[in-house]
Amino acid sequence: MVRSLGLHRIEVRSYWGLVARVNLILLVHNLIRSRVLLKMARGEL
Repeated sequence: MVRSLGLHRIEVRSYWGLVARVNLILLVHNLIRSRVLLKMARGEL
């Protein structure tokens, strides 16, 4: 997932850059997961 969205290319230059990168990856993961769960609830999958 990280590679498919290009998130592996983000350079980390500081501790806060690392924190931002991890938060971005978690946000994308949660958005994708919630979208899949919504489709499952509607019976679209």
